[in-house]
Amino acid sequence: MNSIIILYILIGITVLVSWQGWGNYQLFNRLKFDMNAILNGKQYDRMFTSAFLHADTMHLFFNMFALYVFAPVVLSIFSDVVFILIYITAVFFGSLFTILFHKNQGWYTAVGASGGVSGIVFSAIIINPEMPLRLIFLPFFNFPGWVFGLVYLGYSMFGMKHLKDNIGHAAHLGGSVAGVLFTIFLFPQLINQQAIYIIGMLIPIAIIGILTYKKNQ
Repeated sequence: MNSIIILYILIGITVLVSWQGWGNYQLFNRLKFDMNAILNGKQYDRMFTSAFLHADTMHLFFNMFALYVFAPVVLSIFSDVVFILIYITAVFFGSLFTILFHKNQGWYTAVGASGGVSGIVFSAIIINPEMPLRLIFLPFFNFPGWVFGLVYLGYSMFGMKHLKDNIGHAAHLGGSVAGVLFTIFLFPQLINQQAIYIIGMLIPIAIIGILTYKKNQ
């Protein structure tokens, strides 16, 4: 299967499920991440199905746009199967981190592909940290991928502490960890090639994780 096609299929499924969820409250309620339903109802499938739902069109657009921008870097060195495996693993880690940070909040719910997208974003950054990026509204201004990674982590930290938007910000952190570690596991040569960037990503991830975990205990 062509790599670009697998990316379009993933985006298409996510858009379709999100769109269906917006018009069907029962479907949305059954697929979303729900702490009580997962821990007490043992509905563990929500740890994965919630990744295909989004809070609104803007939330969906930014996640899918990030996936569209960074996925080709990952697909340039890994097969379609490995790409999907990284994505699914990152979704799972995102849900695990969400449970870890919010396990005492039985009312907590969230939606979004944040975990999976974060995994792909940080996998791409570790592979090519100097990849040139530009903002849609500032097309003449370029900045390296690692800068985006730090800003992304900062936004996740702010979201976990201050925002009440039903978006799975804790999943950003879990997905980021999965993306970095799984990519290194699959491509260990990167430890020597990108050591400073790997350390630069893992240190703020660890600090954010520790501070957020303590805050929620």
